[in-house]
Amino acid sequence: KLIQGCLTNNIQSTENQQLEQKNLAVSGAHQNIMELFDFVFESSKENVRKPDPNFYKMACQKGGVNPNEVIFLDDLGINLKPAKAMGMKTIKVVAAEKALNELQDLLDFTIL
Repeated sequence: KLIQGCLTNNIQSTENQQLEQKNLAVSGAHQNIMELFDFVFESSKENVRKPDPNFYKMACQKGGVNPNEVIFLDDLGINLKPAKAMGMKTIKVVAAEKALNELQDLLDFTIL
């Protein structure tokens, strides 16, 4: 079974809430995007941030998966290193099309 999780170093603050209120389109799109995931693991709620290895360990526990079952995509290499060290397959996202092609190469079903 495929599980899709969003692992985010989000920051909850009054300033961000005001920003979202000023731009309702962004706020609404954000919620719609989050609903695409089976679970969301948020640093602000879990009190641990990427690249702390505990972040990935706790996220795997929440998702009910082992690190060797995970393909982790991130735009920062510093966040990918601990995930890879735990046994996750990693993809650095620089360009969407390239990242999707790399993801396709790791899957045994078609996404493109």
